[in-house]
Amino acid sequence: MEPASDANPPQLRSAFDLLAEGLRLKLWQMRWPSLRPIQTHAIRAYLTGPEDLLIMAETAGGKTEAAFLPILSRIASDPSGSVRVIYVGPLKALINDQFERLESLCENIGVPVHRWHGDVSASRKKSLFDDPGGVLLITPESIESLLVNRTRLLPRMFARLEAVVIDELHAFLGNERGLHLSSLLSRLGEHLPTGSARPRLVALSATIGDAEAAKAVLSPDAPHTVRVISDPTESKEVKLKVHGYPSEREKSEDKVGEEPAEDLARSEDDDPEFVRMRRIATDLVEHCRTHANLVFANAKGDIEIYADLANEVCRSEGLPEVFLVHHGSLAREIREDTETAMKSRPGLTTICSSTLEMGVDIGSVRAVGQIGAPWSVASLKQRMGRSGRRDGEPRILRCYADSTVRSDESKPSMALPLDLLETVAVCDLMLEGWTEPTRPLRVDLSTLSHQVIATIAELGSVTAAVAHERLCVRGPFREISPAVFGGVLRALAANDIIEQGPDGRLILGLRGERLRSHRGFYAVFATPDQFQLVTARGPIGEMPFATAPPAGDHLVFAGRRWEVVEVDDTKRVILLRAASRRRKPTFTSALGDTHARIRERMLASLLEPTDRRYLDSASASALISAIELAAERGWRRRGFARISDSACFWLTWTGSKEQRWLAALLRSMGVIAEETRIGIECALGAEDAVSALRGVAASPPIELLAGHVVPKQARKYDEYLTDELLDVGIAADRLIEPAGWREWLQT
Repeated sequence: MEPASDANPPQLRSAFDLLAEGLRLKLWQMRWPSLRPIQTHAIRAYLTGPEDLLIMAETAGGKTEAAFLPILSRIASDPSGSVRVIYVGPLKALINDQFERLESLCENIGVPVHRWHGDVSASRKKSLFDDPGGVLLITPESIESLLVNRTRLLPRMFARLEAVVIDELHAFLGNERGLHLSSLLSRLGEHLPTGSARPRLVALSATIGDAEAAKAVLSPDAPHTVRVISDPTESKEVKLKVHGYPSEREKSEDKVGEEPAEDLARSEDDDPEFVRMRRIATDLVEHCRTHANLVFANAKGDIEIYADLANEVCRSEGLPEVFLVHHGSLAREIREDTETAMKSRPGLTTICSSTLEMGVDIGSVRAVGQIGAPWSVASLKQRMGRSGRRDGEPRILRCYADSTVRSDESKPSMALPLDLLETVAVCDLMLEGWTEPTRPLRVDLSTLSHQVIATIAELGSVTAAVAHERLCVRGPFREISPAVFGGVLRALAANDIIEQGPDGRLILGLRGERLRSHRGFYAVFATPDQFQLVTARGPIGEMPFATAPPAGDHLVFAGRRWEVVEVDDTKRVILLRAASRRRKPTFTSALGDTHARIRERMLASLLEPTDRRYLDSASASALISAIELAAERGWRRRGFARISDSACFWLTWTGSKEQRWLAALLRSMGVIAEETRIGIECALGAEDAVSALRGVAASPPIELLAGHVVPKQARKYDEYLTDELLDVGIAADRLIEPAGWREWLQT
């Protein structure tokens, strides 16, 4: 990297020469041979133009430097007087990683780097207030805390804010956290000096299916001004294998003349589901024993039991126990120990949840595993991106799917290997380069309720007109009408969350004060009440009240087996001691809505055999059996299948929101309807169901169908809203009428 003459105008100088001198020195010290193309484009775009930027590249593609090299160059000569740059990350662990990375990058330019979350000491936070400057790394929830608790300090703290960097943008698109973040940035803007320029936004992501939708989130008023920087030529070789695992029926489940012993737990070896899990664990040991790996599972209980089973296999084969666990219910210290171990000890494998889906530094990972069907293409692509981060290394992905075909079952949802079909569909779409497009939330009244409470807490009191102006006119809740906004205020008042004083200003009511003072207030997503799990050595994590085990029961947690000694409901503590028996813990969880294209591809995979070289022999054989069974029973279409004279199954093969619309339509006609992955089970004969649906002259108003969606309450503050208000949100964000659904009315 040879410097060019400073006499050249910026447009003619190399991207490297546009950087501050201290950053050029740092890159030389780091022995960078050159800048990556995406970094070159980002440096030029930020330092020579005014636009917001959306930077998209594969995992480990250099996005962080692409954002910060030009931003730091801009503030290097004058980094003080205010926080100059905010970095927003979705996870505390990610913030901790980026803190170390940015501290190193800034060591030659004198730009201070701060981090702010619940684990940062009060003294460090005070030093930032006393002398604000440089870069602040923070989560959305901590921004909320600043707005509510440090309001008077904000004008000085952010007076000269230059830019906001949003990392892992895909984690904020189409959900409550993204809407919350947009509202936070809008509210923060109210504290910036009058007439000052809006801070530039720079967003980073590896998996965005719809760049136009992402641009609209960054700049709702002028999405065309957001500049997209990507490097489509930067791609990795992908090595993919899907492993199938059929479960065998229990051969002795109906022994004539034998009475089952009371209170006797069924042997693990007699449980076909447990036998299948043990086979997967055995293969995990074989596939992961020599290198570092990440294996994702869809449920925390599965994470724990697979790690325990895999380590059991290691012990039986005389191998070291190399399987660790990582998920959000574990104590922070245990998660951090896992992250440190992955970086410092070769050959470990962590079985994890989405907590390690994003770019937390755990060192080099050779391969990624996925147990169970991935719920989205974007998620699987993000997870696969954790492998092959070094130049020249391929992405390696192994999927482990239940491939059981149950020909003795009459219901398609029970007979077909749905885990395998969904895994195949998601893998096919990922290999084709498709990712789910983003559909932003339009009428999220739960998050609006949260922001009403937060705005009142921030300002002390506020008029309804000012609250509407800040949140709906200038904020992100633009599709919420004044009438609906007023309805939300009345619902909150009816629940003593807010009240109106004699002067007409809104203040918090008694329940509102309690909500605002709760430790979980700053997050807009629901966090159920938890028991703390405690051993002789201290806390190891949490479990929801609803799924906590009783005294005397057993569970696997933090990769170890425990017996429940005592459950203290008052202190909300469960005391554990080491044990030899195990039981899979149960957690409350829910995956997101599935896009219609995935379900459509599941149906397509049953129409005819396709040469998918990534299938192993078991999954390939199961897919052929599924095709034959579906052909025999007429399930390779959208239509009705008979279960009995009074029950049928409507094979819809469509997305979650479309199927929710169809189920609501049936319920509006008085039909008991239960949704499954691929269709709707109806308490009505097939011919009667078809006849009733053919009698629908026109699609009912979506607001009417919203009243028949169950459950209605899906978000944190939904319990405080009226059914009428919930129906408005359901109609806007949770229902889609399937195109051509009338054509599916065939028996």
